[in-house]
Amino acid sequence: MQTLRGADIVARTLEALGVTRIFTLSGNHIMPVFDALLETGISLVHTRQEAACVHMADAWGRLTGEVGVALVTGGQGHTNGAAALTTALAAESPVLLLSGHAGLSELGRGAFQELAQADIARPMTKAAWTAGSVASLGPDLARAFRIAREGRPGPVHLSLPVDLLEAAVPAASVRIPDRAAAAIRAAEPAPDLVSDLLAALAGAERPLIACGPALCDASGRAAMATLEETLGLPVVGMESPRGINDPALGAFAEILARTDLLVLLGKPLDFTLRFGAAPALAPDCRFALVDPDPALLARAPADRLAVSGLADPRPVL
Repeated sequence: MQTLRGADIVARTLEALGVTRIFTLSGNHIMPVFDALLETGISLVHTRQEAACVHMADAWGRLTGEVGVALVTGGQGHTNGAAALTTALAAESPVLLLSGHAGLSELGRGAFQELAQADIARPMTKAAWTAGSVASLGPDLARAFRIAREGRPGPVHLSLPVDLLEAAVPAASVRIPDRAAAAIRAAEPAPDLVSDLLAALAGAERPLIACGPALCDASGRAAMATLEETLGLPVVGMESPRGINDPALGAFAEILARTDLLVLLGKPLDFTLRFGAAPALAPDCRFALVDPDPALLARAPADRLAVSGLADPRPVL
């Protein structure tokens, strides 16, 4: 009877989900995955420090819009790699950190490099958890890919216990998830959101549209250029933590201070915009917000809010 190890399921699922390269640093807990990846077409980019794996995966996610995958070992390998997740979270970059993990059967018994890895990663990710069975490995990976790209993109962590990677199960019992299993569902705008937004733009004298980091990849910038041409209004992508002081934005700060309607498409109202306060913005400047995250819609001051709606402004890949 043919069997597959958990590591084989991980490798085949990653390939089925479209992964072409993984940024990694080897270690004991993930060696079964290294062996399994030899049977796939996935390239390994080996680094010398785990945080570098995550930073490289972050760059891959920003440039391509795909999920950048980092693979590190457990324990200190995980904590080293997790340190870079904060950057990916702030950049709204779709990243998956896969970390080896002490065997489930050994937890609480002084296992090698035993650590509450998901708890460590959780504050720096959209979601973090530990695989609980061989059968869940494929669905866990598909779920992680979907979460990383859906709504406001960002990093996700999945810990891979080494005993699950080494365990063998009948091949006939395994279904490898395909890309459809990780497909994202864009938040559709409310029926009146687009018309209300166009009306607000028509009523403004000096409107400005600012787009967030997730719209600053190739497809997002193409969509921004189309929007600017269609509306005949300035559309600016903001991805640098320098915010209004980003030299790449030229005279943006001066223009922003004169704007009477600031439209934020997937762009948080945060420190990069001086929280919308004067003198960065005029005291009577109004806001229009379109965002997939309801928590960010609530940031705009109610007395200056022209339009607000839940939707995903990004192109669906």
